[in-house]
Amino acid sequence: MKNSLYVLMVLFVFSMLQACKPSVPSKYIQPGDLEDILYDYHIAQALATTDRMSNYDFERTKYFLAVLKKHGVTQADFDSSMVYYYSHLDRLKPIYLEVNERLADEAKSVGASVATIGRYTAYSSTGDTANIWKNRTDVLLIPRPTMNRFDFTIDVDTSFYKGDSFMFQFMSEYLWQSGSKDAVVCIVTKYEGDSIIQTTNHVSVSGISQVFVPAIRERKLQQMHGFIYLNASTDDETTRKMMFISQMHLIRFHNKEMKNETKKDTVKTDSVQRSVDARGQVPDTTRGGAIGRSRVQSLSVADGTGPHRMAPRPGDIKKRE
Repeated sequence: MKNSLYVLMVLFVFSMLQACKPSVPSKYIQPGDLEDILYDYHIAQALATTDRMSNYDFERTKYFLAVLKKHGVTQADFDSSMVYYYSHLDRLKPIYLEVNERLADEAKSVGASVATIGRYTAYSSTGDTANIWKNRTDVLLIPRPTMNRFDFTIDVDTSFYKGDSFMFQFMSEYLWQSGSKDAVVCIVTKYEGDSIIQTTNHVSVSGISQVFVPAIRERKLQQMHGFIYLNASTDDETTRKMMFISQMHLIRFHNKEMKNETKKDTVKTDSVQRSVDARGQVPDTTRGGAIGRSRVQSLSVADGTGPHRMAPRPGDIKKRE
């Protein structure tokens, strides 16, 4: 009897919390309906881009209006609803998560390669090929100050070796009413000797984006950070402009040859360290100098690449004298 009363009390409290939870005003498109509209919208935009013989802006508008007609929604209703959701991003984000999952399922059903969509999802954080991303996996960007940039930092530890290369991958969906779309993805890597590589890509269309960070064989990574920046807009706040990013991964690729060499150097260094410590005859500064000698070669850096790269830019290397 007591257990039954306890269950009833929990259900009552839960129902009260749900009732107190603010809902979307009825004059705006409700979350479930908006999810269906946005799903059809992105399908329609993809169809518009495949028609290379026609004017893209005209085709995009035509498909968009067809989606609204299908759902019995006017453009004014859609625009006013999006203005509401822009100011309540906590309600828009879960909608887009569902839309993105449905789009991925649709792509698979029509024969898109699983390797293209989620090849690296199953990788753990260890191994020669590992997904080392530990930050949030999705973000919603709007071209307004404080809302148009996502920064991230990668912790570098002893599992990183000389010769490691990296690939930053994510899915992006644009909801864009007018004007050019441009998001900048930048990854900065700092290596031993204060050598720095900056890899930059531009993302201007929806889909999978990949940014490749080349390896430096002779130096070990010390720091890595980056950002995704959606260029600010000069349009008024009622213009639909948004970028939803999801399924972020950072894949680290070990160079097996360099990995084995690094392990041998580590074992050798540890052996020398223990020998010197046992004799107690060499100060730390001298010992560090004796162990740390290595031949440094000049560095050459390959460009970062990606399917949406619009303005290729060579990696910049800065070396402190």
